[in-house]
Amino acid sequence: MNAYTSDKQFSRLLYTSALDIECCGEKPAETVRRIAEGAAEQNRLSDLTGSLLFVNGVFIQILEGPQDEVEKAFERICCDFRHVDVRLIDLINVSERLFEGWNMAFLSDDEMSSLALGDELQEIQFLAGVNASQATLQMRSLLDNHSAASKA
Repeated sequence: MNAYTSDKQFSRLLYTSALDIECCGEKPAETVRRIAEGAAEQNRLSDLTGSLLFVNGVFIQILEGPQDEVEKAFERICCDFRHVDVRLIDLINVSERLFEGWNMAFLSDDEMSSLALGDELQEIQFLAGVNASQATLQMRSLLDNHSAASKA
């Protein structure tokens, strides 16, 4: 066992929301980057791990950790005026983390993204609406592939 696995139960939550562009007052990419950075710090303090994707103006996020901390984080997101059309897609109990080591992994379809990455993000966006479990596994696989490519 390590710091991310134990005999206690964790929760894993998957939600989607849209960025309220009218409230930002800046470029959406800057707002999204600030949201991701803030989430990473808050998650570190709350013993949460996960992934945040931003594609076609939509956030797709997985949070995992102690159930009470996952619920608090989701409540903060629901109250954040930058998020609209918040939809809880999946909430399950798990015995170990799938996104260990990532307080908040972040990928976006911004102008710096490759065409292949954009296609993969769109596939995950589709899967989030039809098969949460598969979307979660695809997110993890994408992060693994992206991490390996950036190290090469």
